[in-house]
Amino acid sequence: MHVFNYFFTPFALISVFFAIYFSSPEPAETKITLGIIFFLFAVNFYISKKIYSFFRYMQKIRIALVVFNTLGISAIFYFLSAYWAPIWLLFVIPPAAASLFLRKIGTFLISFFSALCMLGIYILRSKILETEFSVQLWAMASCHALFIIIFSMFINFMSETMTRMRDSSRLSS
Repeated sequence: MHVFNYFFTPFALISVFFAIYFSSPEPAETKITLGIIFFLFAVNFYISKKIYSFFRYMQKIRIALVVFNTLGISAIFYFLSAYWAPIWLLFVIPPAAASLFLRKIGTFLISFFSALCMLGIYILRSKILETEFSVQLWAMASCHALFIIIFSMFINFMSETMTRMRDSSRLSS
């Protein structure tokens, strides 16, 4: 999970900063989004430093952190999706991280939850703005949702394969 923090946390920060800098959302939305991203960063940093202190509850803490991050990203997505289309990529991060320590069904459920959050916000924004969610937009959003699930399942498969290879090499030694 630490590997994902090293690579995906900077990606998330850069994505949010690019979204704010290049698309100039409303000042209130900018402040809320920055507050959320810094809060997520602080919580993730603190927990990654203290996770081994709670070794007994590590799996539950990791799952709770993935759900927490997905909900935080949902809020960021709500504020920035109208200004910056690539911001949907943030929904890939929590299930991809979870895929390293969950089994297939857990990975699928977390990635499905992440995809549903994204789709739900698309629908919510269309209801609030009283605009029709076109077939083309629905197809595009569905492709994004499928990518979230498939990418997470791929990482889970690779992680499980590496674990099996490691374990089989220990048995043969």
